[in-house]
Amino acid sequence: MKSVALVLFLSYLLLEESNFSIADSVENYQQQTKTQESDNQCNSYCFIVFKPFLDHLTELKQAANSSDELREKITTLELSNKDFQIQLSNAEGLDKNSKLLINFKDEQIKEISKQLKDKDEQIKEISKQLKDKDEQIREMNQQHEVKDDKIKNQSDLLKNKEETILNLQSQLAIGKIQIENKDNLIHIKEDQIKDKTDHIKKQEYFIQQKEQQIKEKDENINIKITQINDQSAENMKKAKQIYELTNQVTEKTYLLSTCSEFDQCPSEGPTGIYNMKMRGINAFKVPCNSTGWMTIQRRMDGSQDFNRNWVDYKNGFGDVKREFFIGLEKLHLMTEAQPYELYITLRDINGTSRYAKYDNFKVGSEMEGYELTTIGKYSGTAGDSLKYHEKSKFSTHDRDNDFHGGNCAKSHNGGWWFNKCAYSSLNGNYYKNGKKEGQGKYGIVWGDWKKFDYTISLIFVEMMIRPKSN
Repeated sequence: MKSVALVLFLSYLLLEESNFSIADSVENYQQQTKTQESDNQCNSYCFIVFKPFLDHLTELKQAANSSDELREKITTLELSNKDFQIQLSNAEGLDKNSKLLINFKDEQIKEISKQLKDKDEQIKEISKQLKDKDEQIREMNQQHEVKDDKIKNQSDLLKNKEETILNLQSQLAIGKIQIENKDNLIHIKEDQIKDKTDHIKKQEYFIQQKEQQIKEKDENINIKITQINDQSAENMKKAKQIYELTNQVTEKTYLLSTCSEFDQCPSEGPTGIYNMKMRGINAFKVPCNSTGWMTIQRRMDGSQDFNRNWVDYKNGFGDVKREFFIGLEKLHLMTEAQPYELYITLRDINGTSRYAKYDNFKVGSEMEGYELTTIGKYSGTAGDSLKYHEKSKFSTHDRDNDFHGGNCAKSHNGGWWFNKCAYSSLNGNYYKNGKKEGQGKYGIVWGDWKKFDYTISLIFVEMMIRPKSN
């Protein structure tokens, strides 16, 4: 009887211990879940999605714990039953109650074994469900990856739209500045027209006075001639006086041409150096011939270095009596005010001369890079080597505006309206023998005349302009 009581007590302790382990496992799982919920509040969405799967894991753990408890119970009961049977076999006799207790324990073992088998089946079923859940989790992860890609693409699209808005805002600001500049240019042009109108009125008044003076001089000359005819004795003296008066008129006409200020060369008058005055720049001297052509560039002896920087070409340089360049700003102001013709005289080392004429020469502003805006229709004997440069900006060795990969102004040793690079270049290096030396800089070239032999360098060039006649 004592042995039976011992077995029952040990069985009770085993059951109590097993129940305690399961309760602790469940409590630990709940505490872990609460901790995860507290630590991952920012990921509440993910927790809601995965909570059902965590619950299944909890059920699986509980089933496994129950199975382990049953196995432990069976093992303990088997050991207890074995010990009990050993004790019973050693006993001298068994009473009826002891046999009943043994039978009862055997039934308990069978029942627990059955329960364990059922638990194993449950574990298999739960494992299968867990596998299905894992597959669902994998599919949901793939769906989340697709959504993340869509969100990323939308973010990139939004970023591109923001950059487009910024670019449009920048373009709008630039457009406003250009409109303001054009308004200012219109005001300047209006002032120039007004000043030109006033200047024309003054010139007309000046011409009237000059015609009156000439008329008076002619009358005086006629009077002197009459007096000479009437006084034969004084013929030689009077003739000398007439000659002196004629020289005075010529001298005064020349002084008038050099001292007065014009905005263009007189269409009729002596060839010489004239003072020019235009709105926006200081007065300057320029050569004019008797047919109204103004010289804007001349090459004749190599006395001037034409490999100049941007500022020099903008303002002009050289000696107007020999080699010089009038300046891009002056060309812009003149050709902007009214249409001009361009006449280019060329001469080679053999003394042969050719010319090229264009009927609509215009130069843009500095903001436009002093672009060769238009040259009009060509006529002449030298060939059209300037058309290739139309719409090209002016380039110097320190301001490269050409369409070539290198710097054309450096290779041609002078500024020009380079394209890629040149069919013509009239500001290149001056070679007195008319030939480019070895691998040296390009000279003064006009491609169409010399069949694009860039080793040939011209020894004389003169570029002239005058207002276009209607």
